[in-house]
Amino acid sequence: MFNLLISWGKESWDSSPYEMERGRSVVEYTADEIQERYRNFDEKSIRELKSFPCIFVVENEECESRIGYITDIRVRQNTVVINFEFDPILPRLAIGAIEGMRVDFDLGRFELSRTHWAVKDEPLFEALLRKGHITQQQLDASQALKEPPPPVVAPQMPGGQFIFNTSQVFIVHGHDDLAKLEMADFIESLGLEPVILHMQASSGRTIIEKIEYYSNVGFGIVLYTPCDVGSKVGALNGAYRARQNVIFEHGYLIGKLGRPRVAAIVKDTVETPNDISGVVYVALDPQGNWKEDLKKEMRSVGYQV
Repeated sequence: MFNLLISWGKESWDSSPYEMERGRSVVEYTADEIQERYRNFDEKSIRELKSFPCIFVVENEECESRIGYITDIRVRQNTVVINFEFDPILPRLAIGAIEGMRVDFDLGRFELSRTHWAVKDEPLFEALLRKGHITQQQLDASQALKEPPPPVVAPQMPGGQFIFNTSQVFIVHGHDDLAKLEMADFIESLGLEPVILHMQASSGRTIIEKIEYYSNVGFGIVLYTPCDVGSKVGALNGAYRARQNVIFEHGYLIGKLGRPRVAAIVKDTVETPNDISGVVYVALDPQGNWKEDLKKEMRSVGYQV
């Protein structure tokens, strides 16, 4: 998920803040379900919008675009005032770079010619890396600028046994940001802290080191969402699958926490691994029955929910 801010004037992003018409903010060129989540600009919506990276563009890319973050949002009667800052490490995007990622960013036909604020359910940094606009070293250095939170370490009992941390829940996800945010909302509603890997500082760690560092929790939730398509060699039809990182982290959590402390939430029709037996799979049904099923699993391992 990322914010796309497009303005008409070359000087628009010269200094913060910037004022946008409310009728053009988080409604135009934005999926309906994302509009519903953010258009009212309540406290939670503002917090989430500020957590997303942002691309700052001038209409028709008359000058280079910038990458950064929204630092503050103030809602007025007819406008929204946005404070922002650019990332000091990630480079400017050359003129034409956004047009070159039209499919990657799900841009509307005339979107680059319209002043507005859209929220895109697309993996921004993956696209920038794939197109060669940034390097992995730049991205790692950018993420390392964020101050890391205190380490999450399970306390030890006499004899070296661990007490599982039942105040946090580790969430594994793919590209479905709405499913991820819905799950994080649910965990917060239970009075617990969701731990989402990409929101944690890297501080020079590799991905596997981040997983090891932040997964000292008492329960893990793995979101199986239809992000990829796969099939056997020679097959004419493919099936929806979760991202490879989701499968890997699912197995890792089972090995670290034990099967009873890991639940997989399955959205729609998605292939699940056939070599992991005894694993809890819960359907993400629209009626919300998955919430009670998940609470039962958490209570069985000591969570007070």
